[in-house]
Amino acid sequence: MPPSKGTQLHPNSLANLKLGGGEPRYEEPKKQRNIQVTSAGWEGFRAIAKERGLSLSELIEQIGRRKITLTDAEEQSRKQPTANLSGMARL
Repeated sequence: MPPSKGTQLHPNSLANLKLGGGEPRYEEPKKQRNIQVTSAGWEGFRAIAKERGLSLSELIEQIGRRKITLTDAEEQSRKQPTANLSGMARL
């Protein structure tokens, strides 16, 4: 299937599909799946994939295989150390 208009192919996207007898990266070939996300969610996925040098497919694969772990932003903010103000000089 040709890419849709405006879609860019990441070099790793096709490398993981079994095309022309190529070997899959994993113990099984990838299959096409469909997901539904908002535009904002999709752009967020694209940004994360780009930051990591991955295709969207590979980002989702690695999340599913727990090679990339997810942390809730709210949970992360609770774990951030709070500033200790007791040692600051009073004005």
